[in-house]
Amino acid sequence: MARILIIDDDADFRATCRLTLEAADFEVSEAATPEEGFEQIRSESPDLVILDVIMSEGYEGFDLAKRIRDELKLTELPILMLTAVHEVKQPLFRFTPDEDYLPVDRLLDKPVPSDVLVAKVKDLLNLHREEPKEPL
Repeated sequence: MARILIIDDDADFRATCRLTLEAADFEVSEAATPEEGFEQIRSESPDLVILDVIMSEGYEGFDLAKRIRDELKLTELPILMLTAVHEVKQPLFRFTPDEDYLPVDRLLDKPVPSDVLVAKVKDLLNLHREEPKEPL
């Protein structure tokens, strides 16, 4: 069973994600702050991280993604970044994953439908199974 760590300061959002992912047979843990999440990554070795962009003090998700890659050297750990920044702030440009500045594997806008979240997680973990062309 794949282990997923959700790092987000919104307890309701974490709970919603947890229920969705547990229903899809994932093991889920949570962190409310970037520091708590960083320590859990070190101690729990999750298979995938779901990370918010904006937390209590600003755009901390960006910094945490860089720390995961640079300090922990976890370049293969899939990071799915979720954000409402495109709706809240209306920036002049859209954030996209970038190896140097935003080292995440996927970036999705909140709110994310449950089926989309599960599909993206499975995609990042390579858990999709090919359907047989003919019945077995």
